[in-house]
Amino acid sequence: MRHLGIIVFLIGTVGSTAFAGLSASRFANETYQSAKIRSRIGTFTLADQDFFSSSNSPESLSKPLSQLDISKIPDVGSYEDLLANFKFIRDSYFMKDGQTPRRLTWLYPDDGCYARAELAAEKLIEIKKSTPKKVFAFGSLLAQTKNSPHGHVEWWYHVAVVYSVQGTAYVLDPALNPQQPMTLKQWDIAIGGRNTNINYSICSKDTFDPDDICTNPNPVNEDFAAKEQSYFFPDEWNRLLELGRNPEKELGNQPPWL
Repeated sequence: MRHLGIIVFLIGTVGSTAFAGLSASRFANETYQSAKIRSRIGTFTLADQDFFSSSNSPESLSKPLSQLDISKIPDVGSYEDLLANFKFIRDSYFMKDGQTPRRLTWLYPDDGCYARAELAAEKLIEIKKSTPKKVFAFGSLLAQTKNSPHGHVEWWYHVAVVYSVQGTAYVLDPALNPQQPMTLKQWDIAIGGRNTNINYSICSKDTFDPDDICTNPNPVNEDFAAKEQSYFFPDEWNRLLELGRNPEKELGNQPPWL
């Protein structure tokens, strides 16, 4: 995995956010390749350049949905258990912003998917649930959402935790569908798969972002992942204000999915 001590500065609509995970955001009309290169500017040394061509990275192993092998995705046994896992990661207050309890940033879909997926996976394991896999998507992704003033967000990659039930893969991604898990095919549609070519990879639950190793990576420290996630708390709060909504209520006990 690349050096996590390096800090990246991104300028967003509400100010600057510093984080070490690889940003997923893609500007309007920006190509997939351009966004991928931009996200890495200033984050790599010459010693890190092998990650661009690593044969065991999520992107290098990615392929069209029709060719994806889902046989190694853990089966949770029943849809009821799957739904319980989904509601657990959606509704739990895993963290604090000062003294304020906070859920993962499901209401700020623009970026930070890598931190949400990491913490969701770790918290599921902590309560003795089956160890999930992560599914990565690569391409000119575009997802419709009510949590953006533009009505959509754009990424060059996206990642979420994934389980299966009786041979069907389900993605747990409340940032896109806060009501229920989506089948992998539904997730493909939600991130723009009908309009552009998207490639997918199924990786370890420890794979942090596209510059990590897909199979058997070194685990990320949970405190580090939590710090990464906390960088997006102000963005989520300010986004709700920007949309004319009440962050105290929606980030508290009145989330929009209830």
